[in-house]
Amino acid sequence: MVSVSKLLITFLFMIALISGAQASTVHGSIYTWSDFDKPLKNAIVEINSIPVQSKISTDGTYSFDNLPPGNYTIYAKFYRNNILEYSAQENVPIVESDGNFNIDLLLFPPTDSEIEYLGDMNLTSDIDMRNDTPFDTYLVAGVILIILCSVLFIFLKRKKNKASSEKVIYESPVQQPEKIPQAPEKGMPEDLQNLYSLIMKKGGRVTQKELRGEMRCSEAKVSLMLDDLEDRGYIKKIKKGRSNIIIAESK
Repeated sequence: MVSVSKLLITFLFMIALISGAQASTVHGSIYTWSDFDKPLKNAIVEINSIPVQSKISTDGTYSFDNLPPGNYTIYAKFYRNNILEYSAQENVPIVESDGNFNIDLLLFPPTDSEIEYLGDMNLTSDIDMRNDTPFDTYLVAGVILIILCSVLFIFLKRKKNKASSEKVIYESPVQQPEKIPQAPEKGMPEDLQNLYSLIMKKGGRVTQKELRGEMRCSEAKVSLMLDDLEDRGYIKKIKKGRSNIIIAESK
């Protein structure tokens, strides 16, 4: 009588033979979207079989064996400085009981939602890629560029404000040279002296309308006195609209 243990061993052996006869293989090469000639080394490749199979492709190729019929998904990821740089996902339906499938994987840069970090593991120390410039170099260069632009902007703004301030100071009446009154000439009438003194009290610049308001005399007399002062070289009149601006001449 055959023992139970022998029957169990025989049964498991038959199952293994059947499953082995129905197993398929998926293999291929790994490339980036920008280079179809040179396989990408050190990518992590995984297939959702039972159990899950995963490996690091040190030579730019991959192979998964013993895959029974079913729908599978192959995931491939490539990290540089522990940051995800390329990834791909490929669906693989297997309907044959014994097949050999050659499927090359093409990896693309991840989207914002796919960006991830590998942690402390370093799987990319020997990666052979054309662009070996580290990410930190670009980051530092960008920060320096921003600082230089900020300094240039502040410098130009201060220079503009300084120029505007100097212009205002130059045009301000307060900063103009103070008018030094001329001494009344000998024999100058008292009313002309009073009018000239009033002009100097106004800072040496006043409108004829203002003078009429403070001088208790007629408009015609104020006009004649101003003409007399202008003839004597004490003032000059500048026409502005319907009135005149009276400016005292410096000594």
